[in-house]
Amino acid sequence: MTADLPGWVRELARQYHAGRTAIFILHGNIHDYVGYGGKVYMPREFYGSILFRRRELVFFYNRASGLLPRDEQAQQDFGAFLRDKSKEVRSPAEIFPLLHAYFHQRLRERRRLALVIEYAETLIPNAVGYSSAEERITLLYLLQWAQSQLFLQSDITILLLTESLSELHPKLVSNPHLSAIRVPYPDAEQREAFIAMQWEARPILRERLPASSPQTLALTFGGLTLVQIEKLLAEVAESPTPWNETQLTERKRQLVEAHAGGLLEFMSTHLTLDAVAGHHAAKAYLRSVAQALKEGHTAVIPMGFLITGPVGTGKTFLLRCFAGEIGIPMVQLKNFRSKWVGETEANLERILSLLEALAPIAVLIDEADTQLGGRDREGDSGVSARVFGRLANFMSDPRHRGRILWFLITARPDLLPVDLKRQGRAEEHIPLFPPMTPQEKKEVVEALSQRLGMGSLALPAEEEFWMKLPNFSGAEWEAILTRARFHAVVGGKGQVTWTEVEAALEDFLPPSYPEEIAYMTYLAVLECTRRSLLPLPYREMSREELFAQIERLRARIYARSGTSQAG
Repeated sequence: MTADLPGWVRELARQYHAGRTAIFILHGNIHDYVGYGGKVYMPREFYGSILFRRRELVFFYNRASGLLPRDEQAQQDFGAFLRDKSKEVRSPAEIFPLLHAYFHQRLRERRRLALVIEYAETLIPNAVGYSSAEERITLLYLLQWAQSQLFLQSDITILLLTESLSELHPKLVSNPHLSAIRVPYPDAEQREAFIAMQWEARPILRERLPASSPQTLALTFGGLTLVQIEKLLAEVAESPTPWNETQLTERKRQLVEAHAGGLLEFMSTHLTLDAVAGHHAAKAYLRSVAQALKEGHTAVIPMGFLITGPVGTGKTFLLRCFAGEIGIPMVQLKNFRSKWVGETEANLERILSLLEALAPIAVLIDEADTQLGGRDREGDSGVSARVFGRLANFMSDPRHRGRILWFLITARPDLLPVDLKRQGRAEEHIPLFPPMTPQEKKEVVEALSQRLGMGSLALPAEEEFWMKLPNFSGAEWEAILTRARFHAVVGGKGQVTWTEVEAALEDFLPPSYPEEIAYMTYLAVLECTRRSLLPLPYREMSREELFAQIERLRARIYARSGTSQAG
């Protein structure tokens, strides 16, 4: 029944029999049920009765419970070893020296042992330079065991369990005598098998989920652990009324967001690109991407997209609407950086594992230039460089093409490292611009008036009127229409008319940073990877002319602010 074992268990067995190491770090989805032989086991039960069933002496240890023998035999054996020691031992500083002596004695007797250390990050945390004496002692014992010829030549296995490698001391994680194995989230086949067992154990589920089956639910529940699936199905079984697909998806969203600790947020899909005024070229291209995804042509889908353009052009809104027709969920990556040692890397590790489990999925990162950092950021002990490197490698993994789509949003693409913008990562660069033509300006005003609940406005028909208006961004038009609505309310009118809009236009003074807006505009033009996505005024501009405009504006901006242009 070896083939029935999870893949990570088979990898553990392979490395153990190769004689590489006696100590393994299991990280990732370590608290979930483990399926084997048509049953599911809690982790400790699986290690004790399945994985190490042929070991004579098996122990579990964590800081809270102390040393826990698997059975009476192990308890009596360790008790006999401690016969002359009356003091109860629980802390690492006390237990590890005893285990060291105990293991050496029993291994010389050719006994077969296993030790499972739970919550290993609480014993040997990633606290370089701040480790306590107890933590240093624990680390030293583990490193000694990893290199011990007696351990390597004997039948002993030591498992260190932690959700994130980043939470463990780097000297342990990087030691070549230890091996780290990731425990993944359950795949579709594992989810289906588990749901089928729940289906049999809870017949009421057929009534509460009349439109579902284990096969369909396995797809719906992608990204959930088996424990979470059991919890969700228990809620359904206890419900007085049937559940529909919308309720299941919403509950899954809540469970995933809670498990992610607020680092991921599912985006609403009630809007489509029909709600976006203007940006015709960008919308047409994104719709072609959505169509290719729906038809399963994942090999032709870019790994990622960079959405650029001046502030106020609706970059985030465009993708919120795109989430409604892409055919796969879209999540927004929140700020995962932390001031605590190791937590930033641990957060990123948890996010990336979740994304793999949720795939196919689209990921939006707003203000990407500030969120993602770069390899050269200083002052954080190398955290930014490690985070950047891990994320860049993940984004370019060819196995993720068409399964994990990245959308990076920034008004300052020049601040985003080239490593992320190159082909194989954020491959397609889509620029957005304020409405420039009379038709685009009318579309924006009409769409915003409807979205703001103002109804249809009698817009001027003369193109000359619209041509004379500045190229206000969508955000500026929204501010103008909101002011017009304010004037109507203050004036006791129930309906906004074009008269109020004209008054707001005459009174409107846009913020005084036109050079910054022009600078962002030329940067977006420079970054664009498709000529067809550029408005006519910029389509034939040469690179030399673009660089000249950008340098001119940059010099003026930095001269006015009194700061250096470096970087």
